[in-house]
Amino acid sequence: MKEVFRRIFFPKREKFWWMNILVPITSIILALIVGAIFIKSTGRSPVLAYKLLFGSSGLLPGPYWKTHFAEMLLASSMFISTGLAFAVAAKGGLFSIGAEGQFLVGGIVAAYFGYAKPFANMPTVLHLTIIFIMVIIAGGLWGAIAGWLKAKRGIHEVITTIMLNWIATYLIEDWLVIGPMKANVSTGVSGTPYVSQTAKLPKILPGTRLNISIIIIIVVTYLVWFLLYRTTLGFEIRAMGHTLIYGMEAPKAAGVPVEKRVIQTMFISGAIAALGGSFITLGILYQFPPVFEGGYGFDGIAVALIGQNEPLGVFLAGMLIGGLRTGATSVQLAHIPKTFPSIIEGLIVAFIALQELVRYLLMKVLVRKRNSVSSGGSSNSNIKKMKLSDGGAAK
Repeated sequence: MKEVFRRIFFPKREKFWWMNILVPITSIILALIVGAIFIKSTGRSPVLAYKLLFGSSGLLPGPYWKTHFAEMLLASSMFISTGLAFAVAAKGGLFSIGAEGQFLVGGIVAAYFGYAKPFANMPTVLHLTIIFIMVIIAGGLWGAIAGWLKAKRGIHEVITTIMLNWIATYLIEDWLVIGPMKANVSTGVSGTPYVSQTAKLPKILPGTRLNISIIIIIVVTYLVWFLLYRTTLGFEIRAMGHTLIYGMEAPKAAGVPVEKRVIQTMFISGAIAALGGSFITLGILYQFPPVFEGGYGFDGIAVALIGQNEPLGVFLAGMLIGGLRTGATSVQLAHIPKTFPSIIEGLIVAFIALQELVRYLLMKVLVRKRNSVSSGGSSNSNIKKMKLSDGGAAK
């Protein structure tokens, strides 16, 4: 069982494969240390700040842990979805910044199919199934637009995904929400109508807002891992990413339909990001508001970078970011702005960006430690030999 677990989550792909785990952990520790220095320089207590932050994050047991833990998982599910979306694209050599727009598309599609009358009287399971199918299709197609432009016209995905983000924002917030999808004025509701009861995500922890979104994203994380490392499609996607600097010539020579795979990769990426948008619509807000609190798509880039674009790493990084956001308000009790956790996130990403330097320093320290241990062992053996020889001479 242990061997199976290791093969699934920690496949030994290189000699120092464990460095892929050690580097992010070291980056997080360094970020916390630098953050503590910043706090201390303002005359406040970093110990108190971190105690308040992690005590209310849901990552560690403490007062009201059940509520904090539920809120952490709730937030994490959305960060993980956008993180996985970026990671899938990155594995295929695509730098997609379009998760923000795809997130919004998923949210508005979930809202529409959640309140539309033809679906409102369906059983919950059937209703949610239809909603998720439509969300996946809509988000996937929105992502595939950038993939098609990349594959057929050679337009860089960074440009197209940024443009599509703004198109989605203005199309949804400045037209659909205040126009065709606007709630009836007599209801007194701003934004879209509220979704029906059968469209709301079932809660799984009594007394909290935690719903099945975290279970769904766990399943999605496994499916992404399975796709990338256990299927031919996933192998071809990773081959494209590994040969990006060579124009993906090797996969082309091997018969991989690169253009088709680019479009498929962006479709998958967009579908996963859109799921996050449906989580917030069906599990928290129960409608699409007139002004949507964005940022999840861009936070997903940080999550993916911290997680090294690996499904399990992205999942754990999403939990970390979700915990930091959940405990953000509590640091104000230490007279520290609630944006401080965002500074920690930025520092972590900065150290991740310097991962080659961090990796080099870690290897240097480990090699030095190994040499000192080996030299210490050899010197001890030499001393023992000298004592034995002296004893023999005395006799």
